[in-house]
Amino acid sequence: MKKVFLLIGIVFLMMMSSALGAVDNAELQATLLRYEPLPATPGDYVTVYVKMQNNGTGIANNLNLIIKPEYPFSLHPAETGEEYIGYLPAYKPYVAEFKLKVDEGAVEGANSFKVRYNVDNGQNTWVEQEFEISVRTQDAIISVESVMTEPTEIVPGSNAKVKINLKNLADSELTDITINLDLKSSTLPFAPVGSTSEKTIYRLESGKEHEFVFDIIATPAGTAGVYKVPINLTYYDNVGNMYSKSYITALIVNSVPEISLVVDGTDLYEEKMIGSITLKLVNKGLNDIKFLNIKLVDTDDFDIISSSNEEYLGNLDSDDFETAEFDLLLMKNEGSIDLPVEIEYKDSNNKPYSLSKTVRLTIHTADQLGIQKSSKAGLIVFLVIIIGGGYWFLRRRKKKKQQAS
Repeated sequence: MKKVFLLIGIVFLMMMSSALGAVDNAELQATLLRYEPLPATPGDYVTVYVKMQNNGTGIANNLNLIIKPEYPFSLHPAETGEEYIGYLPAYKPYVAEFKLKVDEGAVEGANSFKVRYNVDNGQNTWVEQEFEISVRTQDAIISVESVMTEPTEIVPGSNAKVKINLKNLADSELTDITINLDLKSSTLPFAPVGSTSEKTIYRLESGKEHEFVFDIIATPAGTAGVYKVPINLTYYDNVGNMYSKSYITALIVNSVPEISLVVDGTDLYEEKMIGSITLKLVNKGLNDIKFLNIKLVDTDDFDIISSSNEEYLGNLDSDDFETAEFDLLLMKNEGSIDLPVEIEYKDSNNKPYSLSKTVRLTIHTADQLGIQKSSKAGLIVFLVIIIGGGYWFLRRRKKKKQQAS
């Protein structure tokens, strides 16, 4: 009988020992199950899922899990940072959810936070574990801050510099930055000079800028116009991700139009004061011009008796000419007179121009021109002078009345 009681006592003690030692036999482990979004973004919130697992044979009681964020992480205002789990049987997982704020100034890469939990019922013994969250801006951005050409308009056959300024807008350095000024298209009248159309720098720190300079030439046969040129970029962030970007810039081919104006012909001379003059405009520039208009401005030396004092000539190709004819009444019949002319036109890029030029008309005698005078030449000259003088007198009188009124 004593043996029976002894056996019962031993079994009872073992049962009591098992009940009292449940927590001691529990083997607790915390793991970072996942976090969303992946990667975390500076300035935003990230939701962290921590899994508690009891790998022991005993039961964990009064279990409490606490998250301890460190910079750049902080608790969401609605979070306490504690998750009371309480009872956790053997081989059972429990997933706790915490919401953290990622600071705007967080550095890209792995950033840590800690959790701690108790391994005894009385919460006297605690274990601390550390986990990492990958922080990265949504896109490692390089900005093309400016594209400049020197000169602004490239003359066919001349050299120019294209200056491209890049800025690192990411919050970490970027590496192996390669920029390509894509001039391969046969429609582009450009070629690199002295170097290739591709350049590379190894590193560009956050917030820093770098200027790339390309030396190019506009082909001599290049036509004036605005040309779209691709800019291609490739670079890497600090965790090895590659980025490719493409942009478009415009390069302008143009040259300042050069117009020459001369008196091409006239039938006016001392003895013939009413007649016509022909003005010739020559395009000596490299590019065509369009919307050409010429206007002759009268003076006290002559009156314009044509139906209009201006003529629209339209397009004028490079190395070509156009003529405009006007009928005049001369107020003087010797020496020379100046003919003021106003010219308006646009270049191939629709840039407007306005010029004021003066050409001189020399008044020759009939003898100088080899013109035979008729017996009535003196009378004709006299009549012309009388008519011209009368016209001039009436014109002057009209102008004085207008000024008086």
